Amino acid sequence: MAILLLPHLRRSFPALGLALLLGCANSSPKPDAPSAVIAPSAAPIASASATPPAASASAAAPIASAVAAVDTAAPAAAPAAPVEAAAPIVADNNVPPTEGPELQDRAKGLLDAVIHDDPKLGDPFWFPEAPFIPLKDVKGPDKYWQQLHRTFGADVHALHKKRKSWDGVAFEKFEIGSKPTWVKPGEEGNKIGYHRSYRGKLHFTVDGKSESLEVRTIITWQGRWYITHLSKIKH
Repeated sequence: MAILLLPHLRRSFPALGLALLLGCANSSPKPDAPSAVIAPSAAPIASASATPPAASASAAAPIASAVAAVDTAAPAAAPAAPVEAAAPIVADNNVPPTEGPELQDRAKGLLDAVIHDDPKLGDPFWFPEAPFIPLKDVKGPDKYWQQLHRTFGADVHALHKKRKSWDGVAFEKFEIGSKPTWVKPGEEGNKIGYHRSYRGKLHFTVDGKSESLEVRTIITWQGRWYITHLSKIKH
């Protein structure tokens, strides 16, 4: 906006004219409406990269429920017991025989085999095939083992038939028979020695009364007793 001063005013008020002119030159026009600076919104970026709260909660719910169910249904397992180191194999098999709980457990399995007329239940007490083959100095030791094993099964069936009923029978204990004898290699057709005992007793009770079954021959492998003949050998 130009301000014109009358000549007589310019002459009278020179400073005033100059001030007015400078003021007009330095003033800037006011905008009709204040212009707002719009910053780019972060909301679209955040919403694009993150799951909406409702969706996130609904997706997490099944996982949380499953974890809670597992925690409720399956309590934390107790620490595993330390594994006992296996005893070293003694090449000549001359290991002192043991008569601890493991023997009694296998003897109980033998009684169960007789009660239920199922020879397989007594197999843990039967001499295993793997050591039998190198132990015996006979032709075809594997076939000989199979023959003896079949006889073992037949003996279990025969013992089962000795009683009309096995109801109320309860295992008591197994007792070694004759004093264990060391059988040296070369005796009784063997390449490896073993301890041997005859006529062991499988004790059990029936309605409080004690009875027993004879276990004809047991020999050792690495200190554990195993049956080779359950009943008397038939020639």
